[in-house]
Amino acid sequence: MTTTSSDILALGIDVGTTNTKATLVAVDPTGVRELALAAAPTPSDAPGLLAMVARVVDDVLGETSGGPHTVGIASMAETGVCLDKHDEPTTGLLRWDPRRATGQASRLADSYGADALFAATGVRPSGKTPLATWAWLRDHGFAFDRWAGAADFVALALTGVLVTDHTLAGRTMAYRMGGAPAETFDAELLELAGLRPGQLPHVAAPDDVAAHVSHAALRRFGLGELTRRLAPGTPVTVAGHDHPVGAWAAGARGPGERADSLGTAEAVLTVLPAPPAPAPVAAAGMSWVRTVSSRHDALLAGTSSAGAMLGWLADHLTDTTVADALVAAAGDVRRTGAPAGPMVLPYLAGRQTPAPDPQARVRVLGSAAGADPALVARSVLDGIALQARWMLEEQAGLGEAAPGPVTVLGSLLEEPAVAETKRLATAAPLRRVTAREPVATGAGLLGAVRAGLLGPPGPALGNAPVLPAVDLPPPANDPYRTALTAFTRAATEGER
Repeated sequence: MTTTSSDILALGIDVGTTNTKATLVAVDPTGVRELALAAAPTPSDAPGLLAMVARVVDDVLGETSGGPHTVGIASMAETGVCLDKHDEPTTGLLRWDPRRATGQASRLADSYGADALFAATGVRPSGKTPLATWAWLRDHGFAFDRWAGAADFVALALTGVLVTDHTLAGRTMAYRMGGAPAETFDAELLELAGLRPGQLPHVAAPDDVAAHVSHAALRRFGLGELTRRLAPGTPVTVAGHDHPVGAWAAGARGPGERADSLGTAEAVLTVLPAPPAPAPVAAAGMSWVRTVSSRHDALLAGTSSAGAMLGWLADHLTDTTVADALVAAAGDVRRTGAPAGPMVLPYLAGRQTPAPDPQARVRVLGSAAGADPALVARSVLDGIALQARWMLEEQAGLGEAAPGPVTVLGSLLEEPAVAETKRLATAAPLRRVTAREPVATGAGLLGAVRAGLLGPPGPALGNAPVLPAVDLPPPANDPYRTALTAFTRAATEGER
């Protein structure tokens, strides 16, 4: 680990669906360097989450003296924990789950109007939204004093202050779009679930920190070991929703700029010059969001079955491992430069977008049964890549900005077969982020910006350095165009 006296040291934390990651990064006006990384599986209980955060933070800080100058925390959205009046957790982590509160989501849509809810919040009524989860808790007789999202809970343990970011608040279906970001959740929407704004976190301004490290809070939440790592008064930022944080850090900050974040789930984001027409966005199953800086509107589309499809692949390989199949697939895709032939519709539990279909499931298009491992792996990767391209092309049709290059980021891109399939199938200029943990590193970078360590936070939100990346040129032709047509037809018409 090499640092200089002029380096700004930022600690970034990303509470993800599968793993919790931490990075120590060196930041200056010209760039961002990852100095140390650590990761561990995300626990299902709140105390376990805090213990895991303490572990990965201790790992990345290593031999550093003096601790970081700032802390930034990102997390998955639609996930949180119920707290009592003493801020003690009364539930485990209630993770985003499209199935748990579907009945409550339907009743909310009937009560308020599905179109009206989307126009107000940019979120389609569904069972994974926290507003529906809170209604589900009420229906099951479970009262609670306060709610903290995953990133909010970690920040609470570090600072003693319950605060969130507008990109996380905007995923709850209880926070209004339009105008300057509000500092509180919406009372009218919360009333639908029997809650009051005081039970939800304060929403920090996009150019402000959340709070500051408190040793009293660390001890209170059982994190006393971090008092030797984090100096009291260190600024702490709830960086926000993992996908927008990664997109911002990767440079998708202005109209037409696009990012594709690929992990267990995948999300594509297109920045817009103006608010979109809500109805077509809702019909496409996408969300209308604000960027991290809140200066621009954006479209966000996601699929829960991206990296998660590697589990399906493991179940369908008989004589080899996923790792070996991906190695073989990498050589095969480089040799052919074209789709494998068979394709897999990558829907483990429904399709969110485009053409939402909760009943969609994994299907093999063409004959891959009994095929060699490279072909089976390529069929899965083709399906993942084509699903992402479909989302990007739909966003281009819904927005008014000319679509620019796509910045791709995520740990799955370290697999050569994944990166090359993405390059060929996207058929647009790609910039591949080389940071190994782009969301955690982006959270640290955003923490430095909001703490004013790179100059006034307002301008720095636009001109802060971006994560390092390499250019991946598009193919000379479009080898996946015909495959995309077949893929979307099969997905929407049920053809095999």
